[in-house]
Amino acid sequence: MVLAFLACFVGAEAHGAFRGTVLTVEASKGLAIVERDKTAQEPGATAAYRMDPASLAKIHAGDRIAATEDESAKPSVLRDVMIDANATAPSAVREVSQLAIGDKVPSTTLVDQDGKPFTLARYLGENLVVGFIYTRCRDARECPLTTSKFGQMQGLFAKRKVGLLEITLDPQYDTPAVLKKYATSFGADPARWTFATGAPNDVLDVDAAFGLDPFSDPTVGLIHSETLVVVDKTGTIHDLIYTGSWTPNEIASELDGLDGIATNPFETLDLWLKRAAVSMCGDSVAGFDGILDLLVVLAIFAAAGYLLWRIYRAFGRAVG
Repeated sequence: MVLAFLACFVGAEAHGAFRGTVLTVEASKGLAIVERDKTAQEPGATAAYRMDPASLAKIHAGDRIAATEDESAKPSVLRDVMIDANATAPSAVREVSQLAIGDKVPSTTLVDQDGKPFTLARYLGENLVVGFIYTRCRDARECPLTTSKFGQMQGLFAKRKVGLLEITLDPQYDTPAVLKKYATSFGADPARWTFATGAPNDVLDVDAAFGLDPFSDPTVGLIHSETLVVVDKTGTIHDLIYTGSWTPNEIASELDGLDGIATNPFETLDLWLKRAAVSMCGDSVAGFDGILDLLVVLAIFAAAGYLLWRIYRAFGRAVG
């Protein structure tokens, strides 16, 4: 991750032009979800791409574009984006207003892993942490890791009233029975840790309201962004964390602040650094380890500076 963090300052080479359709634009995250056209050389595919803010502001769902892909970062970066104003395609985006910090959580009825309907009003009077997963996720660094961290929070919050909720991104497959089996495999206590599904359109509307529009890709499953939501006791969104590198201790420190308890400054700084790294460099540094990696980066720069100084000194003596 240190190398990835350094690489974001280096620049990159472009790797190929393609045409495709914009499915959705996530301006707050600097992302565009684009469905690439199928060609004789490559199959069609849907992927998330980073774009500079000025270019991102010019495109909309349904636009047909031509662009150059820079694959040196993950997700790839789109450059030289051109919009074909004479060709449009139907948008696959859900028409849902995206929630922001300070908004109330939606009142949509969901269904838990025991098949019982509920709304997020269930959590009024306690802080709530919301994550998004799907049980068929194949990448151990994504949904399974998120759920594992929720398991750690279950233990960490054993003596405080904090709701833990994971909402599926795949409601057609993730039925209550599937979620119950998944929850059991992670040791979830249903009294404190809920897995939610429901009517597919309702669930996907909730996902979209929190900024997640999952798209199916035959090679990787669902493509989706990482979002963690912290909700206060009044049902108001306190924070939206757009990186998967958060830790349970960092979230515990944030909840301490909500409850008027002194926060851990190191955990607070660590989370801030991770979010700043992802904001500057994209998801290629999504595993950036906050303070630890920052110290390593500074040490590398210091060592490089010292080496250059020694070379300069030696060169000066040789010339003199």
